[in-house]
Amino acid sequence: MAKNDQPVVTAEPVDIEGLEAKLSKKNADYLFKFKRALKTEEVSAERQTEILAEMLPEMLAEQHKGKPATQLYGPVTTKINQLLHAPQKPKQTSLQLQMLDNGLIFLIMYLAFNGIAAYFSKKGSATSIGITSIVITAALAGVIMTYPMRYTQMPKEQRPPFWKMALVVIGLTLAFVVAYGVTIMIPSFLNPVILPMIQVVVAVILIGVRIYIKRRFKITGTFFG
Repeated sequence: MAKNDQPVVTAEPVDIEGLEAKLSKKNADYLFKFKRALKTEEVSAERQTEILAEMLPEMLAEQHKGKPATQLYGPVTTKINQLLHAPQKPKQTSLQLQMLDNGLIFLIMYLAFNGIAAYFSKKGSATSIGITSIVITAALAGVIMTYPMRYTQMPKEQRPPFWKMALVVIGLTLAFVVAYGVTIMIPSFLNPVILPMIQVVVAVILIGVRIYIKRRFKITGTFFG
């Protein structure tokens, strides 16, 4: 055998039947009910073996200390639910998806408010704000709103210093103001003005798009939940 060749250490299989034979009458009765519950839940034989191989050494160790399985695990139904029906921790939505959802929210609001205001204005035609300006400012607003919301959702021990978050928000807000000023100067052929009712219709369509995306990707933690 070469110097660098090391024998592979494999875990010894647990003698389930041998361990079962060492159980007290009370623990044996608990195990009988537990195994019956596993069969009722249609747990595969392989998975049952894995569960028993993990539980039996623990049961015996506690049995020697005078602690029965009912005290160790609680009722059989409780242990079964813990193993098979434990609620899964919801996954946190990614930063990018939260930004997308917040951006859509602001785009919907900007289009709706802008369109309605223009429709009921004296001219009743269109506003001076072009669609490019609306989209850019909505996207930036979505980004700006996401960071402080994300900050408050983090566990306290994982949060960065507040001053860092404040600097990020201030920087993004300044970028928003500058970007808005720049978008106003975009030539009209690149920043066309859309008729009020078209803006409202697009806003309504985007509501449906947002609902679909939110459900499809299970987005949480955004401006409207």
